[in-house]
Amino acid sequence: MTSTGEGFRARLARPLIGTFLKTPAYQSVEILALAELDCIIIDAEHAPFSAGDLDRLILAARAGRMPVLVRVPSPEPGLVNACLDMGATGIVVPHVRTAADAAAAVAAATYAGHRGFSPSTRAGAYGTLGAAPYLAGVDDTVSVWCQIEDVEALDHLDAIAAVTGVDCLFVGRADLALSLGIKDGSDPRMADAVRAVGRACRTAGKAAGIFVPGTAEIPDRRAEGYTAFICGSDQSWLLEQARSKRAALDG
Repeated sequence: MTSTGEGFRARLARPLIGTFLKTPAYQSVEILALAELDCIIIDAEHAPFSAGDLDRLILAARAGRMPVLVRVPSPEPGLVNACLDMGATGIVVPHVRTAADAAAAVAAATYAGHRGFSPSTRAGAYGTLGAAPYLAGVDDTVSVWCQIEDVEALDHLDAIAAVTGVDCLFVGRADLALSLGIKDGSDPRMADAVRAVGRACRTAGKAAGIFVPGTAEIPDRRAEGYTAFICGSDQSWLLEQARSKRAALDG
């Protein structure tokens, strides 16, 4: 487990495990922090989170000293800024297809880009850090993950990974399969794409991340250069445990 904010970007160089959060329950965040996961990703792309929900969930993560990223629906500057002002460690941006897309995500997340500035937020310790010291260091702590889930991105992996400020290329195999026209998970085109992302990240010195439904494939992905593993979600873990208890009784 790592502390929030400063240090998380460096932590990506070593294997880490986290999960998606899809329900607006701050108690779940507290529990996951007690499990000493390395991070959680609040899935604001595919789950219904209000601004108030995000605020409470990010607060809970920070209280538990667990890094928290937000998967935003798009790198819209206002939304990205709001998440970071609330104290999120970083953002995960879906459907990054080109280096220009990646650069736009970094710009939205950094004051060196076009993030709106306020030192009086939670991220700025409500003004107690001082405007100049906060501004001088905050961009170095924000983690930007670019999700690779479109066939177009496969032609631009090296350029995407080379964008300054991008920390991780994160493979989303569900959407990537749709984009590739793949119906069978064993299709070699998916394996080729996953390896290609790993190679691009190694070349650029960036982290390679991937969603995994379970832990069985982690050794194989580590051999391909992956270090960031987002395993299931709070919903899938709850369902898995409930089913296992039901099966134990029935068996």
